[in-house]
Amino acid sequence: MADTDSRSKHPPAPAPAPEPAFFDDPAIDNLIAVTLELGAELWAQRERMRVIETLLAEKGVVTPELIEQYQPSDAEAARSRTARDAFVNRVFGVFARPTVKATPDG
Repeated sequence: MADTDSRSKHPPAPAPAPEPAFFDDPAIDNLIAVTLELGAELWAQRERMRVIETLLAEKGVVTPELIEQYQPSDAEAARSRTARDAFVNRVFGVFARPTVKATPDG
């Protein structure tokens, strides 16, 4: 009987490359990755809520299609960029602040 399983005709996909590590403890890299993802999701939700509020004020109704089709004015887009930059500085600025060791080397 002929083998009809297409998996046997193709070599297995290569394993994904490991993520680069920036800190000695991989948990720190993972925490930073989670923090960045959560921040991106929070910003996306804030932007979506801003669109919903704008649509409600302008049209009195919101549908998924209206949300996806919404195009901000140039002024709205500029305000959004300013708000985004402030959000990024507020939430992620802590990563750039200078620090000292909590305990001296002994």
